[in-house]
Amino acid sequence: MSDDDGAPAVKPKKVQRISQACDLCHRRSIRCRPSNESPKSHCQNCFDFGVDCTYNRPSKRRRKSTGANVSPIVGTENHRASTNTTPTSDGDPGNKSVSRPATEMIITPGNVPDYTGAYGLVRAGKPADATGVAWRAFALASGPTIERYLEIFMEVLYPFAPFFHGPTLWERVKRREYLTDPGFLASVMAACAFAASRARDGAAEGRFTHTDTPEKLSEIFFAAAENIIDRDLKQAKSLDCLRAYGLLTMTAMQYGSVGAMHQHVGTYTTLCAMMHFHDEDRWPGGISPVEREERRRLFWSMYCLDVFISVVFDSIMKSQETLSNVRYPYEIDDEDLTTEGTAAYPLNENNWLHGFNFVTDLYRILELTIKRMRGIRDVRDDRMSITRLLIVDGIPEEQIMDNVIRIYHELPQIFKAYDLPLSGDRRQNLIGSQAANIQVTLQLVRMTVFSTNSQQNVNQKCCIAEQFLATYHEIAQHHLRAISIPLIHHLGSIGRILSSVMGSVLCEETYSRVRSLLVSMADLLQNVESALQPTAGASGELRKQIEKIDGYMEVQR
Repeated sequence: MSDDDGAPAVKPKKVQRISQACDLCHRRSIRCRPSNESPKSHCQNCFDFGVDCTYNRPSKRRRKSTGANVSPIVGTENHRASTNTTPTSDGDPGNKSVSRPATEMIITPGNVPDYTGAYGLVRAGKPADATGVAWRAFALASGPTIERYLEIFMEVLYPFAPFFHGPTLWERVKRREYLTDPGFLASVMAACAFAASRARDGAAEGRFTHTDTPEKLSEIFFAAAENIIDRDLKQAKSLDCLRAYGLLTMTAMQYGSVGAMHQHVGTYTTLCAMMHFHDEDRWPGGISPVEREERRRLFWSMYCLDVFISVVFDSIMKSQETLSNVRYPYEIDDEDLTTEGTAAYPLNENNWLHGFNFVTDLYRILELTIKRMRGIRDVRDDRMSITRLLIVDGIPEEQIMDNVIRIYHELPQIFKAYDLPLSGDRRQNLIGSQAANIQVTLQLVRMTVFSTNSQQNVNQKCCIAEQFLATYHEIAQHHLRAISIPLIHHLGSIGRILSSVMGSVLCEETYSRVRSLLVSMADLLQNVESALQPTAGASGELRKQIEKIDGYMEVQR
């Protein structure tokens, strides 16, 4: 082949995929790809951050290759065994149900694997789920978009939802297992839906640019996850399906779809019961140390979410810490978590997971506080109060809160630095996210603890609300954007608890103080909500409470 001058045409060189991640991308557990501007000397992430692209870390021992010519997708039996997508009994000898098998692949006449099943359905007449084929075709065509949103998930949302082991996730994505494993495809689609919804609402601002085009809509990924996941829960018993339902719950909350949120967290809870997920002694015996840690992180993340939903939406709590036999996650980084286990790594209180586990402690306190608060409600006249009859709890609120503050002060100082700017150090950003989450959760715990006091100490509640507002303005904005909708509900819950002072006699000075705080919180909520799609409506609810307090004071006067 030649050009117009008769000279042979030069074929453009194909850009080679990087076989090993550079030091920066390895530390941050993000995809490493050649830079468009300087492909020979930098990957794209190092070029964007303006740092040297190095490969100085020692290479880890690799398993010897078998020498067989194995497809990067088909040859994943060992990996699937470590991620619980192979059939298991989930610790129940009488349970014979299994996970839905991976898509059986055929080879087309052009020697191309039929990843989506479309060729088998259309040309070979092979029976197939047409909806599944369509979504796999969508995933195949959307590979770069999927990887981009997974990067956002791992970089921005991972501190609040550590559902994946970073290196394992990227290895499975590299193999494109989401085209053959329905459970993994559902969890990937749900993660993309969550990341796209938070990115649209500004969570990734300053880190990633986001343009909401039709092919990037969060709702498309959400619909994909809902349609792909097996509705027959007996066939959906895998870690990936649990992850998918957890992520769908978080995304529905981000949308403001309360009904869908309750639906998916309820399905997650049902699947947990079927898999004995609350008791790690009954987990399958052959799971890898990596999957064991993934399970622990998922379990406690969803426990906190369930308690949070119960507080914010005044719903039934589905999780109980006293009935859970699951260890806290080991406090080590993803790159140190390997198939060799965690025994070689000592506990590290400066690891970001130490902050994650402390947040879990706060939610365990919150669970018991909510039970205590609901126990002092007026008893129905058709039954006796078992709570008041059998449960004696005379510990004063001040003592409970003193204990909470004491364990907070025992935290390493790095978890109290919630005002640090973003940096190129992923570990520092993870710790900063936990510091912000600790502050927000701590204030909700304080307000809830004092709400268990039937004497309704208004001044204490006002002090907590004032402290929360002061703390809110000190937290770095990028952390607040990453927390997103849950922060709105935190503020709204504190505002609702503060507005419950209508049950007591208010002097004019106290009324003015409460009203001023509620107006400040409503204005703050309205400002935060203005960037969300759709708005959570918390500011409007709080303004209704202000009107009720105004009416209450008119009557009292």
